[in-house]
Amino acid sequence: MKIKELMQHIKDRELPCVSETSDLSDVVKVVTCFPHTRLVYVIDDQKKLLGVITIDSLMHHLYPYYYEAKIHPRGILRNITAEKAVHVMSSENITASPDETIDVVLKRMASRGTNEISILDSNGCLLTEITAVDLLKYYQL
Repeated sequence: MKIKELMQHIKDRELPCVSETSDLSDVVKVVTCFPHTRLVYVIDDQKKLLGVITIDSLMHHLYPYYYEAKIHPRGILRNITAEKAVHVMSSENITASPDETIDVVLKRMASRGTNEISILDSNGCLLTEITAVDLLKYYQL
């Protein structure tokens, strides 16, 4: 089974997206509107995926005193000066295309220890996300 077949089941899903210039307060607002996911997608005007912000990285940024033992000294300046989505996003995205098989995508997700993966078109534009719950619900072994 290919990802595009699974996408038919979730075609109306809205995704938590912000622009790279969004303030962190806007990122928080988006996070609270989409409790089903642990990611916020940072996209440009053409919906090209630039990066993701994890809930974990957002928590570390907003509440650094609770995490200070885990913050590397080189990251302190970044945390202090970050104001926009682009400052806290990670550009190491785990992605797949609609034409890939679910088996290949599952291996990629398992090797990276993630429960969601961004599905991009050939131009790098965000189409949807596939989550572990989607796979459990729609993919029959």
